[in-house]
Amino acid sequence: MSAVLNNANLDVASLPHGGDLARWQRQEGDQASTWLDLSSACNREPWPIPDFPKALWMALPDQAALMQSAQSYYGVRPTVIASGSQQIIEALPILKREQLTSECNPSNRVFVPRIGYQEHAFAWQKWGFELAYYDDLRELLDQSWTAAVLVNPNNPTGEWTDSELALNVLAHAKKQQAWFVVDEAFIDVQPEFSLLNRLGEHIDEQIEGQHGFDALFVLRSVGKFFGLAGARVGFAFCHPDWQQSLNNLMGPWPVASASLHLVDLALQDTAWQLAAKDSLEARQRYFSEKVLPKFHTIFDSQDYTLHPLFVTWRLSDQGYAEQVFAMLHEVGVHTRLGDGWIRVAMPAMSEIETLDALLIRLLKGAGGRDLA
Repeated sequence: MSAVLNNANLDVASLPHGGDLARWQRQEGDQASTWLDLSSACNREPWPIPDFPKALWMALPDQAALMQSAQSYYGVRPTVIASGSQQIIEALPILKREQLTSECNPSNRVFVPRIGYQEHAFAWQKWGFELAYYDDLRELLDQSWTAAVLVNPNNPTGEWTDSELALNVLAHAKKQQAWFVVDEAFIDVQPEFSLLNRLGEHIDEQIEGQHGFDALFVLRSVGKFFGLAGARVGFAFCHPDWQQSLNNLMGPWPVASASLHLVDLALQDTAWQLAAKDSLEARQRYFSEKVLPKFHTIFDSQDYTLHPLFVTWRLSDQGYAEQVFAMLHEVGVHTRLGDGWIRVAMPAMSEIETLDALLIRLLKGAGGRDLA
């Protein structure tokens, strides 16, 4: 193993995530059993699961049908199908580590967003890479690195990165034989901004030009827009040169037959997809009218970003954020607490009235006096 990389550190605590209501219920007991769970930014009106053949539980997985549906849905054939995009996030540092070892490349620095999906930083750090953080993607254009991660739109901030800037960073990655990893887990509501639109023009070519798509890895997931986080299905799109290595890291059957079948149906269900986008737009309007002002008061902040699937408030005082997070628990609302921010999933239409009543209760009760 090359001396530029530290030894892997796998004996580290896992990171907290949204969608962890069961853990809180074990910790808090019965009082948490009826909480409104807005901690995970997955669609609260998910794709409806139909009845499906029980024989799928007895058959080894075959990815062929889903590969075809994914190619139609994304416009590009996936390089690999994985157990959620998380499995790909875990695999890329291992693949890059082996590449650096064979090439004796002296660089092992990886840039990740200072605020963003933390599993990216966690995965690279576990495998001995040196982490560096950026606040603005432009900072990477005059830096040297072996890999860089963009989450677009950002989770949890909801902020977008311009595609032309992303392409400039990709060109910079190509020049230094680095990788540019773009996590588009939340982009399905506005897929026209996906880099897959550019990748599709070049995926089968040996690129030697300005942008270098052989340095690009795009990750997609069905957990967010489709609300199918439990299916554990994700896709990686990259140059064909990496297909064999990634498939070897994924193993022969990374996704269960039932999940492959259901996601195949979901990607083909264009009627539901159009209706879901309309629903999210209507829910966002109603949420903004009904409960957004109350959250502004509770959080004592209007520094927020509104995404179709979630809203994130940036708070200047972490202690206050923790206090408000706990107060919301007192009235039965579970959100996602981060370092200086709180994220709230976009509720289902049927949940907005319930949420509104709970926030009124907080503002009028003891919690409201504490906030004042």
